[in-house]
Amino acid sequence: MQDAKATRLWILRGIAASLMVASAYIAWYSMSADRPRDFWQDKLKPQRANLLQFEGTFIDQEGKQVRLSDFANRNTISTFVFKDCGMSCPLIMNDLRLFHNDTPEFAKDGLFLIFTFEDHRANPEQLKDFLTRYHVTGNQWRVLTSDAETIRRLADTYALQYNKTIDGKLVYAHSNVFIVTDRKGRVTREFRGLDNNKARFFDEVKKSL
Repeated sequence: MQDAKATRLWILRGIAASLMVASAYIAWYSMSADRPRDFWQDKLKPQRANLLQFEGTFIDQEGKQVRLSDFANRNTISTFVFKDCGMSCPLIMNDLRLFHNDTPEFAKDGLFLIFTFEDHRANPEQLKDFLTRYHVTGNQWRVLTSDAETIRRLADTYALQYNKTIDGKLVYAHSNVFIVTDRKGRVTREFRGLDNNKARFFDEVKKSL
């Protein structure tokens, strides 16, 4: 009798844990670019503010203070992540890494700009660890963090949503986006969502550079 009660208790606990995980996943899934995660939005020459003209200072993974205007005369591919996100952020980083491997010429004068949704200025070495986790190296990779107000303004500039917690639970919900800019900071392409067709994604990014 006791064994049966214990078994039912473990089953109920398992169901409760599964529901918590499912609720967090649904929250993240529904916030991805305001559409389901697998809905691929591709905007050609979207009406967005010039990246180089954004006012604010950032800290990179080396602890160096930079402004986005410092990246003039370089094509950039930008994205936004939570450092500890284990859901869509690994997929975002994998897409960038695959693009880097597929397009080595981009590394010559292009930049991958990875903005964090959280303020990590006190520990920029965490940003370096973030890159190490995804096995990417080189000066063409920059992870940038700033104060909460600057991060919010930048996210609002590109109509991004993000939320680390919902009802006290860690969910790391956020829009998934890749923003391609030319050497003058003009946004030439914007990809929202995550595309399973990597060949198409790579080809469209190359066309935008």
